[in-house]
Amino acid sequence: MDSLQNRLLPIATKIGNQKFLVALRDSFIGTMPAVMTGSIALLINAFLVDIPTQFGWDAIVTNMAWLAGINSLIFRGTVSVVSLIFIFSLGVNVAKIYNTDRLSSGIVAFSAFIISIGNSVSSTFDISKVKGDLAGALKGAEGISIHGHQMEVTISGLIPGSDISSNGYFTAILIGFLSAIIFSKIMNKNWTIKLPDSVPPAIATPFLSIIPAFISLYVVGIFITVFNNVTGQSLLDWIYKVLQMPLLGMSQNIFAVIAIAVLTQLFWFFGIHGGNVMAPIMEGVFGVALLANLDAYQHHEAIPYLWTSVSYSAFVWYATLGLLIAIFWQSHNSHYREVAKLGLAPVLFNIGEPVMYGLPTVLNPLLFIPFLLCPAVLSAVAYGATYFGLVKPVTQNITWVMPPVLYGFFATAFDWRSIILSLVNLALATFIYLPFVKMADKQDVVE
Repeated sequence: MDSLQNRLLPIATKIGNQKFLVALRDSFIGTMPAVMTGSIALLINAFLVDIPTQFGWDAIVTNMAWLAGINSLIFRGTVSVVSLIFIFSLGVNVAKIYNTDRLSSGIVAFSAFIISIGNSVSSTFDISKVKGDLAGALKGAEGISIHGHQMEVTISGLIPGSDISSNGYFTAILIGFLSAIIFSKIMNKNWTIKLPDSVPPAIATPFLSIIPAFISLYVVGIFITVFNNVTGQSLLDWIYKVLQMPLLGMSQNIFAVIAIAVLTQLFWFFGIHGGNVMAPIMEGVFGVALLANLDAYQHHEAIPYLWTSVSYSAFVWYATLGLLIAIFWQSHNSHYREVAKLGLAPVLFNIGEPVMYGLPTVLNPLLFIPFLLCPAVLSAVAYGATYFGLVKPVTQNITWVMPPVLYGFFATAFDWRSIILSLVNLALATFIYLPFVKMADKQDVVE
């Protein structure tokens, strides 16, 4: 235990204190009010549209169309533009590092991201059934090109919706850091417009930001222009193909899913907040997968990813409840039973700290093996069930205090089979912990 702690603690401390990773983590967290609201709106629409449609309850769909329309608007203003929300949050959190004007930094990052993405929208139409000489009639028309039976229409001056959804996350991270760091460093060098002390701060502060914003945005603009001319494609498209898609693809490997679960739990064992340490990976990769699934579900498209950040919450992280069940079932250790009674209510709402530090499971050599084995087994079982189509992939972003079993049911958009999977995983966690709970009884007798 001491050897592991001596090796892991410095690594976890460095990761947890790395200022840019902290800014990235806090930026993801900063988007939660909007993302959670959009997710709830989508979940309500499942009750109003999807489920009634499956059972032929057309009256509900018709009568509640007004509310479904409102929910669609909310989704469009939150999850559908999540990259725009994130980039502003990132600009603000980078400014915290350098102790500069947060509002101006957020605005600069937002503007830089708009500079970096496309400014036209294209659609292709099949014109094979159109009578007459359509190609001749549209010859020379701006934004229209015809190739055989395919007509492509390009409208300039519009921001592509795909660029500001989850597809733009990795570009937003790169451009957000670049623009906000340049802005903040120049601010700290005092390359600013000086105004008399008599000028109110509300007026003086934006003027101080003009020169740093000017330099930052021009650096981004020049970089984007050179990149587009050299590669022949937008930065967002290039990052999506070269970086984002491969990373998301690797995250969907069962070994990656298990490794992240075990590593998160390993940090927790040594009293380090595993969720915070792993947040850049959990949200930057698996969180992006969740947003892509949300968007696909909203548009009734094929769900692209098997595993998301919420998949862990729905089917893995409630293993502590299995520990409490094992204690109530077989343990005679008075301390364990007392802590289990006090910790049951919080654990039912996914608050495991009372048990983690009260039992404790943290730095408890007796529970080290099941503490790591449970997330590995539960992740593997849930991933396998999703992979083989026994349970639908997670498509909903659910509040983290949702009780176990219900969590999976809501997260999979009301797939009843998720209830069975949740109960199976809960039983597995209970039986994995059971022999070690019995060992605690023997230890209690010896003491």
